[in-house]
Amino acid sequence: MSAVLSAYEAALATGRAYDLFGRLFLHGLTPALFAVVETIPELAAAASPYDPDEAAAAFHTLLGMNIFPYQSLFLDDTGLLGGQESDRVRHSYREMGFAVDERNEPADHLGHELLALSHLCLAEAEAWEDGQVDMVARIRRLEIAFLTGHVWRWLPVFVIALQRQGPSFYGHLAGLTQELTLARLPPSPCRGTAPRHGGQGVGVAALATAPAAGPSPRERVDRLLADAKTGLAEIAAFLLTPVYSGFYLGRQDITRLGRAVEVPTGFGERRHMLHTLLQNAATRDRWQDLLAALTGVVDDFAAGYDRLTSTTAAPLVQPWQERLAATRHLLARMGEATAT
Repeated sequence: MSAVLSAYEAALATGRAYDLFGRLFLHGLTPALFAVVETIPELAAAASPYDPDEAAAAFHTLLGMNIFPYQSLFLDDTGLLGGQESDRVRHSYREMGFAVDERNEPADHLGHELLALSHLCLAEAEAWEDGQVDMVARIRRLEIAFLTGHVWRWLPVFVIALQRQGPSFYGHLAGLTQELTLARLPPSPCRGTAPRHGGQGVGVAALATAPAAGPSPRERVDRLLADAKTGLAEIAAFLLTPVYSGFYLGRQDITRLGRAVEVPTGFGERRHMLHTLLQNAATRDRWQDLLAALTGVVDDFAAGYDRLTSTTAAPLVQPWQERLAATRHLLARMGEATAT
């Protein structure tokens, strides 16, 4: 009985944590949510001192203009919001019986994904309470499938991107979210987890070895370099598509890169800013400096991924490591081409 009670309490506590984290990512640190946050030691210190106007501004600047918390932006090969990734998320919601409210944010927002996980954990707690062991197993399979098929396919790169912006409540929250979800991954390959592109359930470790659709990251880079039509606009587009480059650059990241090499970036959307930065670096003899700065970004993300290689999430992080390695190769080749 004590083991069942412990499992019930764990599912209930995890469901409540998912719910709070999801609402914080969706709405920010509102006064109502701060009243809850200040009762939780793991969050309270990062939220203080609290000013509602400053908290709203920080939320908008960080998650509304810089690091966008949408699965499609990290995983779709267009680097744009919506599309196939959003549809996949909606399909999973229907499978688990979760009703998503998309009036303010689309389905693939991290906040919605955490609320869906909360829905599953609270259902698991009810199943434990009712002694429905078979139902518990089914719910756990759904949760693991959603974690491995959706959340953990992009959460690591999002967390690193957010924390690279400097200390913030949301960077701290993202780290706790990663810890919480990591603890829910199975310790070994298990039945019922989802592969990267749908299909039959496979174990977590199989995600790293399953053949990927399309060219490998290195092949994609080699094709990009070999294409006579490739220019700085195409290079900028590649670097700003996380599922190709292995990292994420927000507007503030691009601005910092420009300041580091003393080259203007201009304004507007990220692709225009990075293209402008590449052009100005090439014409102002700061090209090698910019490539070194971009390699530093690669190093930051590589260190973040490396910290996860000893965990059960290692197979899910491996694709990001492969993408980074290919981007490192791209930057090196670009440096060699201009040095000769």
